[in-house]
Amino acid sequence: MCRMIAYASSSPEDASPYLGHLARLCARGNLVAGWEKHAGGNHPDGWGVAWREGDEIRCVRSGKPAAADPLLSELRVRTDRFIGHVRFASDPATVHAGNSHPFLAAGIALAHNGTFRGRIGEEANARGVSDSLVFLDRLAERWKERTPGGLAQLLREIFSDGPLVGKYSAANLLIATGDRLFAFRRFRVNPEYYTLYTAERKGIRIVSSQPLDDGEGWRLLEDGELLDLVSGESIAVALPGGP
Repeated sequence: MCRMIAYASSSPEDASPYLGHLARLCARGNLVAGWEKHAGGNHPDGWGVAWREGDEIRCVRSGKPAAADPLLSELRVRTDRFIGHVRFASDPATVHAGNSHPFLAAGIALAHNGTFRGRIGEEANARGVSDSLVFLDRLAERWKERTPGGLAQLLREIFSDGPLVGKYSAANLLIATGDRLFAFRRFRVNPEYYTLYTAERKGIRIVSSQPLDDGEGWRLLEDGELLDLVSGESIAVALPGGP
């Protein structure tokens, strides 16, 4: 269970406000009724950020609570493509920097809110790694045409393969590669928690697990919606069981 943020802009922007939002989501991020907060906040079990710097994607990850980790406040990031993530782990043994999102593979950065089952979950348990990392490995191997259409088609194929993904809770995804940045919302349970909202502020297109301010213009992504944060275009990814 996690909270996520991403933005895309036409020119590099100071990411400090979004780092501050990550700290606030760590401390006070929305939880579904019945899910008790941990010591240190609602989502204190590690954090990570990824951003574009030149032709590369850089990443910093930590196993400490974002709200109290001095590393977060010391970061100086200015970029046009940004992903941030804070965790609420079901197993305390998984709370360390190696399990913090985003993950990187083959030039792709991925952050995930949800849990995969099926062969992905089995492989993750066998390797002792996050199921999200195993998903990214599969995505990187099969995503040959790194375009919105190519990604939409691959997501259809992956989530139509029941034995591969199993009875996953949700697949809310932030995916960055090159100059592209995508957000995808998909849930099977708890739609009030597995949310992704989008808004535009001063030419910056933002996606977040929950609205970052009280201003107007926040729109909840549809179930199965793939949003290109650079162009603002959306693709409805038809999946088994809806949407």
